Amino acid sequence: MPDPIGVHLVGSVPFASAHEVFTKAVELLPGRLATLSDGETGQRSTFVLWQETVFPDEVRRFPSKHTAASPPSFECRLEHIGSLGYFEAAISSYQVFRKLRDTGVIPENIRFQICLPTPLNPVCLLVDEKWQNKVLPLYEARLIEDIERIQENIAESDLAFQFDMPCEFGFLEAERGRPASSGFFQPFFGPGTKEFILESVIRLSKSIRPRAHLGFHLCYGDGGHRHFIEPESMHLLVEISNALVRQVEPFHPISWFHMPCPKNRSDFAYYEPLRRLAIGETKLFLGLVHPHDENGTRERIKVAQLAYGKSFGISTECGMGRTPVGDIRSIFTISKAVSSLYTIP
Repeated sequence: MPDPIGVHLVGSVPFASAHEVFTKAVELLPGRLATLSDGETGQRSTFVLWQETVFPDEVRRFPSKHTAASPPSFECRLEHIGSLGYFEAAISSYQVFRKLRDTGVIPENIRFQICLPTPLNPVCLLVDEKWQNKVLPLYEARLIEDIERIQENIAESDLAFQFDMPCEFGFLEAERGRPASSGFFQPFFGPGTKEFILESVIRLSKSIRPRAHLGFHLCYGDGGHRHFIEPESMHLLVEISNALVRQVEPFHPISWFHMPCPKNRSDFAYYEPLRRLAIGETKLFLGLVHPHDENGTRERIKVAQLAYGKSFGISTECGMGRTPVGDIRSIFTISKAVSSLYTIP
């Protein structure tokens, strides 16, 4: 089969600024990108940890040292959830993106990519378990507010939203008898984990306007460069992707799915579930690029092609925010070497 087509930047990049991310990405990955993230630089490089202060101390998993336990009378309401900051970050980075596009540095056909965690992620990781069920819809409301404000200030035709979904797979694996050793991912929403997750993602997806693109980053985490649990295969990734296509596509097209591929998995058994992936014209990006490992990357591509039998693009397993800066050039060099140009539809 021909080389994979196109490269996807999952989200975070360990550079100093959005300007540096934009300029280096288009320089080192010429003709490979359809969307471009700002790299989630600064405090956003820690995924959702920077969101801790939007929650009142009374509901935090790790409250301030001098805060007493929440009083029995405390009732968390929407006004207790602070501004999330995603709107402000998007507007600031978009101004840089637009200037670089206007001067020809960023090609005209590349969209501005905004990566957002589904509400389950900050709530699961940052909110005390006894409060999670109450706080989740409040955080969701705040996130949708930011999404709506972004779309009021940036043209739909410039936008590509990506919802990041790592914790979902922690809950799904736990339900199937494979709990993470961290103790996280204790279901607080009763039985029917898959249905609960899909309903939440559907609500978020309905907030995306028709001409804005929509994609999903399916993930098993990257804390300390380790998964919270090792996937046995791509079975769950395929199952959730197929379900999202069935339930989201009727009201909004899905532009891409991103799925992780561990460095040590070049065996056919891991990729075999791709034979059952039914996502139509939606683009698939496989996160099989690992630094200083071009030969291994090519081997993983070969096995994935054998299993999937269709064209796909490539990426890293997760965002690169925690990756040593010295590894980034290797990642970009390998990505360019093993991929072909992306003709953006």
